[in-house]
Amino acid sequence: MDTFFQPASIAVVGASDRREGNLVIKNLLYGYRGQIYPVNPNHRAIEGLPCYPSLEEIPTEVELAIILVPAPAVPSVLEACARKGVLRVMIQSAGFAEVGQRGQAIQNRCLAISKESHIRIWGPNCMGLVDVPRKYFFTFMNPGVYEDGLIAGRISLIVQSGMLSAIFLAELNRRSIGVGKVCSIGNKADVDECDLLRYLLQDTETDVVALYLESIPRGRLFAEIAREAIKPIVVLNGGRSQAGARAAMSHTCSLAGNSRLVDSVLQMSGVTLANDIYQMMDLAKALDMIPEVKPTGRTAILTMSGGAGILCCDVLERHGLRVARLSERTEKVLSGIFPDWMPVANPVDLFPAVRLHGRVPTYNQAISVLLEDPNVDVLLIHYVAGLEGESLDLGAIKNKADREGRVVLFWLMGRGNATKSFRREAQSRSLVVHWEISRAVECLSAAVRRQCRQRRNSAGGSTTPSLPLKIPQESVLTTTAKRVLDEYESKRLLDKWEIPVVEEILVSTLSEAQKAAQRMGFPVALKGLLPGEMHKTERGLIQLGIASKPALKNAYQKITEKLTGRGRILLQRQVEIDYELIAGFVRDDQFGPCIMFGLGGILSELQPDVVFACAPLKRLEALELIRNIQGRRLLEGFRGMAPLDQERMADILINLGDLGRAYPQIEQIDINPVAVRKGLALALDANLVVNPSG
Repeated sequence: MDTFFQPASIAVVGASDRREGNLVIKNLLYGYRGQIYPVNPNHRAIEGLPCYPSLEEIPTEVELAIILVPAPAVPSVLEACARKGVLRVMIQSAGFAEVGQRGQAIQNRCLAISKESHIRIWGPNCMGLVDVPRKYFFTFMNPGVYEDGLIAGRISLIVQSGMLSAIFLAELNRRSIGVGKVCSIGNKADVDECDLLRYLLQDTETDVVALYLESIPRGRLFAEIAREAIKPIVVLNGGRSQAGARAAMSHTCSLAGNSRLVDSVLQMSGVTLANDIYQMMDLAKALDMIPEVKPTGRTAILTMSGGAGILCCDVLERHGLRVARLSERTEKVLSGIFPDWMPVANPVDLFPAVRLHGRVPTYNQAISVLLEDPNVDVLLIHYVAGLEGESLDLGAIKNKADREGRVVLFWLMGRGNATKSFRREAQSRSLVVHWEISRAVECLSAAVRRQCRQRRNSAGGSTTPSLPLKIPQESVLTTTAKRVLDEYESKRLLDKWEIPVVEEILVSTLSEAQKAAQRMGFPVALKGLLPGEMHKTERGLIQLGIASKPALKNAYQKITEKLTGRGRILLQRQVEIDYELIAGFVRDDQFGPCIMFGLGGILSELQPDVVFACAPLKRLEALELIRNIQGRRLLEGFRGMAPLDQERMADILINLGDLGRAYPQIEQIDINPVAVRKGLALALDANLVVNPSG
């Protein structure tokens, strides 16, 4: 990747005296100090540079070619690159896979040439590369973006959209956010987010990587890179639509068939997720400026408005952060600047003290004592800029916070020019400033979560046991066509992989059912198993709570009628349960083998609460997956119920992942519900989808 970012020479094929072909030359001349070679047979010179009729006629070596000719002409340019020995190419032209089959065919031809010639392709249909600190603009974006001034920083961007890269730069500048490198990758026919993420994570000039992506074809590799990353990664994932026909096969796949799987896997890999462009920028800035924060996140609030203090408390609690309890010393010192009638509490409302001593002196004293409080990890300051001539000494505040090991962030209001100056100075001091309290706390919460994850990772943990060297072939998985294993077949396989299942037996006559029920003890459940049918309840194939022989006879007759001579009948011990969970395995197109966990039964359809992770799972990962559902309070012993045995549930998820990975023909596993009784989990129902082409 180095040659893309720091080439010694660049040829611009399709350079011209107007439009994009001219903008690229102008942008290169702005800051790039290497050799620039315009290529166009119709010009002798462009912007004062000699113009060559073809690549081959350039007299010296070319390290990077930027291509701007129409799509149908690009394959012949690539062949010329191969003859010239140009091994790095940016195709900024449009008209490829994004326009349909004809464009896809051209893109495929370009890829074939690149593979044969060992050429790496960046793009096509992209805006190229910007390196703000070096003033490198390998792009046709409007020069006005950098002429207005850009702030050099240590946040680098990878964006799949073309125009968004220019918009990002302008918006980052407007919001006083410094940027390092911006990579617009377009169709990413060859060079993709995985290649660039690896490069930027090793880049000594990048501290945070933010990405806008519409697809992650090498999702599993991306997750592995993110999991090992030391630097923060923020992702805004576009195209969050429902998947297609595969989702109908099982609960597991239907729940995986949208953005839930992508979001869960990325979060489990340590990625911070954003919901919009501005949030992505703010999160990246906060993670850049808050590299260290205590995971307890105890926050002191400083304000001149009681209402603002209340809002801060509400937002902190909503994000799972704690309002700090001030130490006795802090309360004593603060009481000395407050009027006698004003009690000291957190939030610290400074308004009465400001009336006595003035705004800046009161703020300075309060900030100093709060930063010294051992019960405070974070100081959140609500501040209004431009009310008077004096302003806070941000440098002194930052130095004090660093000495005490505290984090300071501002919720800023005020007059236009004053707030702009305040933000600029805060940026230079690496102090986080936000316009809205909700965004300030979102960013603080992201920094705290990242710190917690890093501490868990550094603590280590038991690894996932490796799969047996020899896995016996299961006859039940041998098939010539895609099919769904019924509940009995599925659970026999789960049982072999040490996933606990309910006691049950196949019965072929009423007499067999009665004897089995007598042996198990009433009550029992009766189920009809039809080939390929996963949703038995809707077909009337489940009879529960059978408490006597007459009731069993009646239930047996009903199910026999529903089966109409097909399928078979399963008798199960009726299990009393506290609540239901769901667990599953899915072989995802982007992320490969994945495990699902969440609330089960009808809740999985009414209000999905599920999370995903790549298999195989380490024990710490399995435990984290369990604790990531929104309804985790249910698992902790809700309303007198026994807490879930999370270690045992982790075993189930680990074994489920190993089972799915052991047999490539297993496409989906659906265990719904997983019954929980007195904290112990048990598979009540399950189905496997087997595909021989796996």
